Amino acid sequence: MRLSSLFNSSHLSSSRTMKNLLLAALLALLLTAPAGAQPGIPTMRTLPQLQDSLRAVMTREHIPGLMLTLVSHDSVLFEGGLGLAGVTAKRPVTAHTLFRIGSVTKTFITAGLMQLIEQGKLHLNDEVHKIAPEIPIDNPWEATDPVRMVHLLEHTAGFDDVDLNHMYNNTATDPRGPAVLAIFRNELHCRWRPGERMSYSNPGYQVAGYLLEKFSGQPYEQYLTAHFLRPLAMPDASPALRIVPGPGMSRGYSYADGRYRTLPLLPTYVGPASSMSASAADMTQ
Repeated sequence: MRLSSLFNSSHLSSSRTMKNLLLAALLALLLTAPAGAQPGIPTMRTLPQLQDSLRAVMTREHIPGLMLTLVSHDSVLFEGGLGLAGVTAKRPVTAHTLFRIGSVTKTFITAGLMQLIEQGKLHLNDEVHKIAPEIPIDNPWEATDPVRMVHLLEHTAGFDDVDLNHMYNNTATDPRGPAVLAIFRNELHCRWRPGERMSYSNPGYQVAGYLLEKFSGQPYEQYLTAHFLRPLAMPDASPALRIVPGPGMSRGYSYADGRYRTLPLLPTYVGPASSMSASAADMTQ
């Protein structure tokens, strides 16, 4: 379903917008799930069966820990985790252990932009080069097919995904605004007419996050915290780029030669596309 169709109605309340976005995301996941059980695999009917199945996958794939929340309508079926958040200290995953939730961050960026649309500050069909000419977009079809804001949100602008050397930031500082957009100059090239087809693009959401900042007057981290994380009573969530290791944060690991190796908690360049950390308790909300 296209965002332009999903949000064709005007003047939705902010709470309804958030609910619609989350429902759309859940429906997308449910509609891609298989209709029935796979042959030879028993159907799971209880929470212990699900947990046992997940533990088997974790063992096979060398996953030290994960968070899990199960919600049915307004009932919480399970909120917590399995395995370890810290291997060395044998620290278990709890309902309040933070994990980087990656591209789920995009959902909140989209919701923030929809709030600005409700306020009349932006429109889904706004041409990006008109509302933000400082963004270095290279579009050979600009005269007839400009990149519009809806294309950023739908991944239909024609941009490439992020180059590997533009994913994680190994420097001590975090570029902001036009400086971080300049990093993605090569990726912000339209490979076909905007709106013609879909191709997943993290840099497109870097642009979307920049527009949220420009038209709200706040860094995206502050906006998301004030307008979503706190109103939704998400107790642990943070969109901060830089993660501080500690007892509340899970650690990342690689696995080789029979043992886990700790990975550094690097910030990403594409913050609006992937920087948020959250717990099972947060995701329940």
